[in-house]
Amino acid sequence: GTFFLETLPTMPSLSTVAPSLVPFLSSSKILALYFASSWCPECTPVTPALKSMYLSQPDETEKLLEVVYISSDMSKEQMEQAMSSNHGPWGSIPFDNVEERSNVKRNFGVCAAKEMKELQMDGPGQRKFGIPTIILINCETEEVMTTDGERDLMGSYDNRW
Repeated sequence: GTFFLETLPTMPSLSTVAPSLVPFLSSSKILALYFASSWCPECTPVTPALKSMYLSQPDETEKLLEVVYISSDMSKEQMEQAMSSNHGPWGSIPFDNVEERSNVKRNFGVCAAKEMKELQMDGPGQRKFGIPTIILINCETEEVMTTDGERDLMGSYDNRW
């Protein structure tokens, strides 16, 4: 049989889309972009599983996995409360950095249903994933390893590093 390769549109580099991610890209092998919110019931079981996996990493100079929270929370206070009470000691794109959070959401087509109109992602095919979504990025190449990290995590929750 003949195979045809689909040409994907070239995406801007992640460091261009979200400059605040640069330190995370340079401090680990894999970057997990965790799209979620504290008000989302489907996110509730994912956060502790991700935290447990994150905290079980071997102590090394360069982490295997770094996590960055891409919030769909309704306020800065809601986001900060969720991060201080439930999340691991990982980073986030600050709530006040609306432009960068929005750029990352649009770049990957991930947002909560109630954000679609505000992010101008309500056209056909613009929103590819809802929340929770975990996208794993190869830090060296900035290529997407999987857009299904949440399912991978929850499916292998008992398997530590």
